[in-house]
Amino acid sequence: MSDMKISVASYSFHGLLGEGKIDIFGYLNMLKYRYRTNWADIWTGFLPTLDEDFIRKVRRELDRNELGLANLCVDGPHLWENDPDKRAAHKKKMFEYIEAAKLLGARSIRVDFGGTEGHTMPEEAFEYIVNTYREYCAACADSGIKIGPENHWGWDRVPEYLEKVKKAVDCPNYGHLYHFRNFFDEIEKGEELCISYAMHTHVHAGSVPYAKGVFERLAAAGYDGTYSVEHHSGQLEYERTAWQLATVRGIIAEIKAGIEGDDYFGRIYSMK
Repeated sequence: MSDMKISVASYSFHGLLGEGKIDIFGYLNMLKYRYRTNWADIWTGFLPTLDEDFIRKVRRELDRNELGLANLCVDGPHLWENDPDKRAAHKKKMFEYIEAAKLLGARSIRVDFGGTEGHTMPEEAFEYIVNTYREYCAACADSGIKIGPENHWGWDRVPEYLEKVKKAVDCPNYGHLYHFRNFFDEIEKGEELCISYAMHTHVHAGSVPYAKGVFERLAAAGYDGTYSVEHHSGQLEYERTAWQLATVRGIIAEIKAGIEGDDYFGRIYSMK
């Protein structure tokens, strides 16, 4: 079993960010000294600019805190928009994010399909998504960065589309950010597919009761990314993220110790 690495997503603190109580540098410092993790997972909401001097400053802070960047989660420039001018603007911005990811030493980048849940992906959108991911994969290849979507909104939550795009892109550095079991339909199919080519994960609070089994399946599949704690409530973020992180550490400890059972710490030790 490969080393089971842990990261904490900066999105876990989006509420504090919105209140002006934390920034990217406070987040990185907190990873090192409060949460004692070795891997960052940066959501682009924490990057107010892509100016090269600023990005290099962030990289220096990553290095100073001895942190690797497991993933850069890009919000904003997703792939598909009905308006061709918007598509072009998104692509231009995305290439800027790819250059920033290279400077930051990211292992992977998440960028979404786009689209609307419940609406069929038209052939024009499919062809554009496939060709654009091929461009992104080519831009990332020399840096060893994987790039792909996350099943958290839009067409990314439809296993049929995930499988269809993956097969068509057919690039070795195309991957998936697996947000545990968050599919529009066909959960079992989606999970099996995403585990097979996962580049990164998001372990949300709702997944805690069943996360151990997913961790075991990822490890058995040779997954080498991090198990990234992502909190969503926007409230009590320091404390709630600490609870999620401690729980993930406990699950990993059980797996390493050979304790069997996918039952959230024995249903909290049988509730006695």
